Amino acid sequence: MYRLASLFLAAIPLWASIEGEVLDPSGRAIPGARIHCQGRAALSGFDGRFVLPGIDRCRAEVTAEGFLPQTVEVATPARVELAVAGPRERVVVSATRHETGLEQAGVAASVIGRAELERRGYPPLSEMLREAPGLAVARYGRAGSLTQVFTRGAQRTGTLVLIDGVPLNDPGGELNLAPFETTAIERIEVVRAPESALFGAEAASGVIQLFTRRGDAEHRLPRGALAYERGSFSTDRWTANLSGGSGGRVDYSLTTEQFHTVGEYPNDAYRNTSGAANLGFRLSSTTQVRAIYHGADSWLGVPNQVGYGIYDLDASQASRNATLSLRLDDRRGANYAQRVLFGYRRLRDLYVDSRADGPYQVAALLRDVATPVRRVYLERLVDPKATPPPGTRLVTRSVLLWASDPYLQLTSRQNFEYQGTLARRAGASVFGYEFERQGGEITGSEVARDNHALFLHQQQAVGSRVYLSGGLRLERNSVFHSKLTPRGAASFLLAGEHGPLSATYLRASAARGITEPTLVQNFARDPYYVGNPALRPEKTASYEAGLVQEWFHRRLRTEASLFASSFQDLIVFVFLPYPQPSTWQNVEASRARGLELTGEARLPRQLSLGGHYTRMWTRITRSSSPNSLFTGEGQELARRPGNSGAVTVSLSPRRWWLQAGAVMVGERQDTDLFGVTRNPGYQQVYLSGGLRLGRHWRPYLRVGNLLNRRYYEVLGYSAQSRSITGGARLEW
Repeated sequence: MYRLASLFLAAIPLWASIEGEVLDPSGRAIPGARIHCQGRAALSGFDGRFVLPGIDRCRAEVTAEGFLPQTVEVATPARVELAVAGPRERVVVSATRHETGLEQAGVAASVIGRAELERRGYPPLSEMLREAPGLAVARYGRAGSLTQVFTRGAQRTGTLVLIDGVPLNDPGGELNLAPFETTAIERIEVVRAPESALFGAEAASGVIQLFTRRGDAEHRLPRGALAYERGSFSTDRWTANLSGGSGGRVDYSLTTEQFHTVGEYPNDAYRNTSGAANLGFRLSSTTQVRAIYHGADSWLGVPNQVGYGIYDLDASQASRNATLSLRLDDRRGANYAQRVLFGYRRLRDLYVDSRADGPYQVAALLRDVATPVRRVYLERLVDPKATPPPGTRLVTRSVLLWASDPYLQLTSRQNFEYQGTLARRAGASVFGYEFERQGGEITGSEVARDNHALFLHQQQAVGSRVYLSGGLRLERNSVFHSKLTPRGAASFLLAGEHGPLSATYLRASAARGITEPTLVQNFARDPYYVGNPALRPEKTASYEAGLVQEWFHRRLRTEASLFASSFQDLIVFVFLPYPQPSTWQNVEASRARGLELTGEARLPRQLSLGGHYTRMWTRITRSSSPNSLFTGEGQELARRPGNSGAVTVSLSPRRWWLQAGAVMVGERQDTDLFGVTRNPGYQQVYLSGGLRLGRHWRPYLRVGNLLNRRYYEVLGYSAQSRSITGGARLEW
């Protein structure tokens, strides 16, 4: 009898287990938390629950991305609450309008944190976006020049850029990224999927959101930083920041900077002065008011196609933009949060070219290729009297840059938004109302249109391995009337801790996006062209599937994504027979298919690696000029490379740091004055590094275009050659 009882007691651990859940401070489930206990490991599901078999009590170590680790005694039923660990680089807001883990969001997304910005020396926003998978960035020359972004083959107007919830795009989606700096930015989120179900028109293919740096209300002594740098082409840059708080209620962060360069060519100077302020006040432990301002004033010389020897010696562009938001955040209990946001955005842009230049006599050797579709390649620039070798043809042009009247663009956006978030242990509901007035001065007249929208988004865990999310938005516009945009996604936890594998997630999503017409396309009234108030929004339909795997205790993360998008009702300018004025119409269509591969590794000794590769196939399926070599049916979409990628290596010991990287862009469709339709690929290598001399001094050095490659991001507009910049940063 004694032996039987001993065997029974010894066998208890074989079927004993610890069951529990891991929650955040608001009581919401934390999926993907790792629980280690007596040589056993478990991974929490989407509902936050976990099971440790074979034991009935132990002292466990619980860790989750974005939360402070905790060691706690656990036994059934276990409830572990983890505290937030400051900036969460695996948590996104832009994918669902509230904080959500990447694996729960159900879409492809990237997060760039402040540590990465610091290692790169706080470069312009466009330079950071070049290293995000699925994005193609095209700049018309050097620093300050018109810079555009294309997300997964979509139009340049299909990516909505926000700063703390306020849209930066002009009405209709146009946006020049050149003046936006990152010195005042805490983090950047990039969502590569239609988000019109949450953010409305212009989020047709993706969302890029910037979050402004905040001060610390508990830190009464101000913290600050001053930096100055100088480099090639008489480039100067200074930055200053001051942040802190008072009485546990007030926090502030103030940032200002100026960048100036003479440039590499005649009339190539650029000056950009910008500033930001983030002020917060806690009315109570659950209610906070926050005001955020961003402004920039810039001047740019516009030298034209210097790569082809064409110079405009007096053209210039002066821009001034301002963004202001006032936000009230309030929590009603542990599960309900609400937000009221007032936003304002204004852009003033003046282009002046009062003197004619030229004529310039230019010539080029071209090579024609007939298959798979007809293409025209630029061999080289030559003397207009040169004799073309066999297999090429000579094209000559006489280019006169005419003077023009000053062109002034004034646009504004004013918006009001209410958002409520009801959080539960296994999901959340986000709902709200948004009003926006868009206005501007178009062909000498003040015009405006209004948007009203209702949105709803639901997330729900189904058991511990399935997470569903979906929503829709009803938008009522005073011009294009009502549009409904849905979105749905599902994430599956396929495997947990198993050997070197930490977790495997599968996701699938489908969404529809829209892009509204620009104010010019709707309201222009000119003797030669008129707006079309009957235009429909451009439509995007997108489907995606992705597989995410984490390895070696989450030190390595790999991701593969397949996507397919179709673009309908694209708006183009149509020339009509005289005396009818020309106008814009919804006549074109295209598609994009692609594969994205990404990987990130955190290795010992402060070494990290990252990289991505995108293979994309694009095609114009309906065109207003079907036989055009540039925009005809069957041709690829302009400035969307078929192959692109980036790689970074970062080493950051205690007293110094070094980061090297390369951006690789393949051949792509383009056009120029010679009739060329293909732009060769290029590689741009950079290097940055610095020292940490005590607590206060940080000298640093950056090298751009390290290999001094000569290339065009846009045909004819030469990219900047090698540049070397050095400086020092004082912190206290």
